[in-house]
Amino acid sequence: MSSVPESSSAAGPGGHVTAGPPASVTPFPGTVADGGTAAAAEPGGDRTNTATAPGTGRTSLQTLRALGSGPRGLLESEAEFRLGRTGENVLPARRPVPWPRRFLRSLRDPFTSVLLCLGLVSALVSAWGTAGVILALVGVSCLLRSTEEHRADRSAAALRELVATTATVVRRASDDAPPLEREAPVADLVPGDVIRLRPGDLVPADVHLLRSDGLTVHQSALTGESAPVAKRALDVPDPALSGAGPFAQPQWCFQGSSVTSGSGTAVIVATGGATRFAAAHDGRAGQRGASAFDRSVQGISWTLIRFMLLTPPLVLMANAALRGRGLETLPFAVAVAVGLTPEMLPVIVTTTLARGAARLARTSGVIVKRLPALHDLGAVDVLCLDKTGTLTEDRPVVA
Repeated sequence: MSSVPESSSAAGPGGHVTAGPPASVTPFPGTVADGGTAAAAEPGGDRTNTATAPGTGRTSLQTLRALGSGPRGLLESEAEFRLGRTGENVLPARRPVPWPRRFLRSLRDPFTSVLLCLGLVSALVSAWGTAGVILALVGVSCLLRSTEEHRADRSAAALRELVATTATVVRRASDDAPPLEREAPVADLVPGDVIRLRPGDLVPADVHLLRSDGLTVHQSALTGESAPVAKRALDVPDPALSGAGPFAQPQWCFQGSSVTSGSGTAVIVATGGATRFAAAHDGRAGQRGASAFDRSVQGISWTLIRFMLLTPPLVLMANAALRGRGLETLPFAVAVAVGLTPEMLPVIVTTTLARGAARLARTSGVIVKRLPALHDLGAVDVLCLDKTGTLTEDRPVVA
């Protein structure tokens, strides 16, 4: 077992933070050491520094000093103050797309754009009936799609709010009060908080181990390696770790990993958007390519668009050459283009997907956030699941 003594000099008598860290320790960004008050970094600022960043080989005691904390945990008042400065320990979420913007985004579909152009041309040549029908069909299609996706996003957000995760944190009510363990929402954790790690726990933030007893964690969400990794506290500086990568540091556990065995006590050094997991999440956010359904619909749309762009000029030239008529045949050319256009295609596709999404939500409790995802699900021939190994133990086995 590796440990930091409870009477460590990271905190002064009675739990007070020392008046100032040694010169060799870089203070936590934004912290001050004036009689024991340590303030966290500015909102949106960097919540880690060279004293607490992976790869520096710092010991547990040095990290505690840099964070203005101690083995007995933070005061409740100090934790509340830091929470107000650093913000909640949650991943940066993409701002919800408002319904009007989602509706306008539906108009970017190439086929829908062509229908709009045909509707405008029909209006210019006074074909008001044709223009009204086309614009009505486009409006219904975009309305169905944007409304269904907006409703799905709201349902998913409501489900996320129902899932409450907690962590075991060590805090004190006052300087003279003994440290007490209690369950606190993960969102309320701040840098400098001391937490307990037990088998089955999810690491709630990037932490530095203070004590460990046979601790192993899964880091597959970050590294892709399915084998558990042994972790231990670092009691003395290890220069050999200075050049090692962050995930090779035995004293570090990262948000997104899970405890498989053993136990430990750790201090939080980074929360929210400052964690490694958040950086990986930001790198993947928004990187969604076109699905097979999107590609097939776009292929059909562009084929029809080519025919529509080619046919009206040919009709105009043929009438001008054979009958001596030019712009007089423009309404007829527009009618030909409209006849080549399956105006009901966007409405039929969107309505079918919307009905499928509603049926899944009603019968299976599945929320479809993107309507084209229904086609991806329907195109699956074989779905391989192994709940006894890969999903529950994070250990893939090929037989």
